[in-house]
Parts: sequence; C-alpha cells; structure tokens
Amino acid sequence: MLLPEGLNPGAYTPFDRNGRLNQKQLAEELRLVTRGVGGLHGPSTHAEYVSLTLSDWKAWAETVIDVAQGAGVKAWPFLGSESFEKTLEQATHAMKLGADGIFVMAPYFNKYSQESAFEYYRDIASTFSDTPIVIYPSHMTGNHFSPATIARIAALPNIVGIKMAPDNEFADTAKIVLSAETNPSFNPVAGGLLQLYPLMKGVDIKASCSALSNFAHDWSLNLWTAYLAKDWPTVRKWHLKLARIAAVLSSGPGGGAQAGHKAAIRLLGRDVGEMRRPGLPATDEHVARIRKVFEEEGLFESQAANTA
Repeated sequence: MLLPEGLNPGAYTPFDRNGRLNQKQLAEELRLVTRGVGGLHGPSTHAEYVSLTLSDWKAWAETVIDVAQGAGVKAWPFLGSESFEKTLEQATHAMKLGADGIFVMAPYFNKYSQESAFEYYRDIASTFSDTPIVIYPSHMTGNHFSPATIARIAALPNIVGIKMAPDNEFADTAKIVLSAETNPSFNPVAGGLLQLYPLMKGVDIKASCSALSNFAHDWSLNLWTAYLAKDWPTVRKWHLKLARIAAVLSSGPGGGAQAGHKAAIRLLGRDVGEMRRPGLPATDEHVARIRKVFEEEGLFESQAANTA
C-alpha cells in the first residue's frame, strides 16, 4: 500500500474578482511547488476548504491530480464533510479522476462518540479498500479523537497515515506517535514543516504537508532535507526563518490567517484574490508588517534569485 512520502505542498485557492475559482491559476500555483516533492495534496484547510462549493472542490481535485501526474509525483486530494454520504461522493470522484490516495478530514459541525468516529473511518476504508487513506482528526472539526481511537483506526489495513494537527497537546501527540511505531504501514504525516522541530525532533517522519512552500519553496526544501539528514542546527535555522514568516502572516487584526497569506502572495508578485466572505482583506498595517518581515528575512531576494 502506497505511503505518503516527502514534502506534500498544496496551494491557496485563487479566486477572481467575482469570487469564482480560477482553475488555470490554481494549476500555475501548484506547478510552482512540484520541484523536489513527493506529492501534492489539497484543497486543505489553508486553501479555504470549507468555503468551496462542491463544484469548486471537484475542479480543485481535478487540477491537483492533473498537475501531480504531469510532474510525476503522487496526488493526494483532500476531502471530508459533515456526513459519510457526502464524503463518499467526494472520495468516489477523486478515485475516478486517478488519485493515488486521499486525505480524509474527520466529520465536522456535529458531535459524535469515539465509537462513531471509528466506525466512520472503518466504513470509508472498507468502501475504498484498495485506496491508501490518510486521516485528519483536527480539533477544528469540533471533536477530539482520543489516542486510543486513533490507534484503532490506524490498525485498519489501508489507513496509511495521520495528518498531525498542531492543535493536539504534546501528551496526545506522543501517544499517537508511539502507537504508530507498532504499525509499520501507518505513518504520522506532519501537518506542517514547523511541527518537525522541536516537537518532532528525533521522530522518523517520512512525509510533511508544506503550506509554507507557497511562499518559500526552496527554504521549505532546505528544512526538509536537513530534517531527513538529522542536521538539527540547519533544521533550526530554517525553522526560525519560516516560523517568523508564518507568525506575521497569521497576526492580522481580524484573526483570519488566510487574509494575510493571500496578501503575502500578492507581495511576491502573484495575485490569488481575496478570501470568500465572511473573510476580509488584510489591512494596510498588516501588509506593511508582512513586507517588513519578508525584507528582514531576505525572502524577496531569495525569490528574485530563484526566478533570475
């Protein structure tokens, strides 16, 4: 069964001035992050996943699979919904398009028991028994999967990994990682590169999502390469640079991280539009702070060198 490996970036969702998905630009954004990666995934939460219509999601899935196949890397569409039936429709569509595997978010907007959580993933895994599945039980769904429930789900034959959410407490993360070590066909996937150090230092993570690739793909590759080599001083160097960028992007007065992220992409010369409502554009003051950090960290110079 295929396991997720290497960096797996995605993209922020580009909307045109009328708020419609710009599929052509989405393909261009994804192509920018294919070099040196193991796969592509999305549309993830940083791509305004829950703001997409079903037709938007289908276009996104089609695009990420097409770009991944063109680049010779694996395609892992990201999906999930409030119900088993709705998720089933998404997964069926993704597999018809030629996905290599799928990331499946836990059901959201309703409360359910640990047993219900297990049965939900059990039945998805059974329905798509030949498909490698990475689970994503983020607390953002309004539910908390216990480490024991995750261990039960991990024992299902084609559940090959878990996207580690940064909202897990350290004790829960440790239990999940330890339980995964007893199952060689189940891998923790870092939800983002900034989880690798110091939280995941010394843990054998074979794959990581990489939203920061959309701003600094070379720096993200540098961190990942150093992590694989267990070169902790170099991991720390790139972690600190990327962590400072991530912090300023998410520090807008409205609390919507994607607004700052989209403004930052515009500063790098690519306009991916604004967030869908109720999201608001980044303020001028927030954009100025982002520019200042980019200048101080040398991101503008790095981007210019890579396109020269």
